[in-house]
Order: sequence, then structure tokens, then C-alpha cells
Amino acid sequence: MRYENNTVKSARVKELLINAGISIGEFSRNLWGPKSHNTITYFDARPDVKVSTLVRMAEIIGCSVEDILIKSDDSSDAPTINGYHNVVNSSYVNTDITTLNAEVKALKMLIDEKNQRIEDLKKANTELGQRLDIVLQSGLFKDNK
Repeated sequence: MRYENNTVKSARVKELLINAGISIGEFSRNLWGPKSHNTITYFDARPDVKVSTLVRMAEIIGCSVEDILIKSDDSSDAPTINGYHNVVNSSYVNTDITTLNAEVKALKMLIDEKNQRIEDLKKANTELGQRLDIVLQSGLFKDNK
């Protein structure tokens, strides 16, 4: 796993704030407190922020740390696609896809079992119908004598 940014970039923070509909002032007050004069240009002067600050930033914006640092996975042919609070090529999505594929496979097996049961019931119904016809015919034959 690689990140395009190894430090926090104010331009990236601004982009995420616009997408989230949060003003720079509101973000600054939530991150540093109401009396602080820091703005997102702080990240240009001091790009190496503490992990706790990075996590708090992600919580305020409503995104993941990967969104702030722009995760890029070079081991995959599929590019990382950043959407509205979604990273399509993330480990969470890949795990969910694997889980969903397993569930789909299990459901297909269940459908196959049900279809086989329906076929067995149709055969049993046909056999019972034939036996009933034989019984009815033999009963009619005895009634005619």
C-alpha cells in the first residue's frame, strides 16, 4: 500500500472540505479550538502532523485517513477511485467483495438444492399420478364386472 502524499497537504484538505460542505473556519475551530488562529495553511508550514491530529481531521471531515493522504495501491491494476466519502479500491471494499462473492456462491448452491428438490417433487407427483390412474382403472375394471 502506498500513499500519494506522505504529509498533509493544505490543498487536499481544502478539496475534502469543499466536498464535505465544511468551511475552513468551521474546520479550524473544530480541530484547534475556537480561540486558535490556525488555518489549513498550517499544514504547509508543518506538514508532519501527529497521528491523533490526522485522525481527528478525518473525523471532522467525515472521511478516512486514506482519503487525506490519498492511498494508491500499486499492487492492483484497478486505480483507486475516490468518491464522496468512498474509496472504491480500499481493503474494506475488497474484503466486502470477497464476503459477498462467498455469499453469492452459497446462495447459488442453495438455489440449486431447491431446484433439485422441486424436480424430485415433480417426479414423485408424476409417479403418484400414474399409480392413482392404475388404482382408478383397476377399480373401474372391478366395478364393471
